Amino acid sequence: MIFLLLLGGFIEMATALPYIRDIRAGKTQPAIVSWTTWMLLSFIASIASFSAGAIPSAIVTLALTLECFFIVLISIGRGKFSYTRFDKYCQSFALFGLFLWWWSSNPLTVLLCFVAVDAIGALPTFRHAWRRPHEETISTFSLSIIGNAIVLFAAPVFVFSQILAPAYLLSLNTLLTSEILFRRRQAKKYIEVKATS
Repeated sequence: MIFLLLLGGFIEMATALPYIRDIRAGKTQPAIVSWTTWMLLSFIASIASFSAGAIPSAIVTLALTLECFFIVLISIGRGKFSYTRFDKYCQSFALFGLFLWWWSSNPLTVLLCFVAVDAIGALPTFRHAWRRPHEETISTFSLSIIGNAIVLFAAPVFVFSQILAPAYLLSLNTLLTSEILFRRRQAKKYIEVKATS
């Protein structure tokens, strides 16, 4: 089972590669608020998970921390990111959530705050994917589905604290992947209809 846990974590970390490739090629414009929020949250969540003995959650959040770190580093280095007023609002709520998180000393509470604040931090990416689905790298989110599914399958026990982070990340990335696919299909149909009219 340890092998599967590490494999899931490795896949999660490797999801950064197609995203970085597309940033460098100018195809992807990251919502930097989402990625910086995810990086900070996952780092704190990994510490809380290790301290609570929730190894599946710890592995996946540590992998997510490294993934986000590399994406933020490349994005800032190449100036390939957007920062809107909506992003500022989401970041403010996320920072408030971080404060509540810091204030709490219970590892399970920290993990619950991770889910809540991470979801707020994801809103700019959902918004960007809705407006410009071709500027998001779908393989990053779909690979994350696989990685988190493996971690869930390999969890030694289905205790809430053990499976919270991978179950949440599996759900989040499934929603993002579905949204991108849906919006791309809509855009394709619109182009086809416009071409025949």
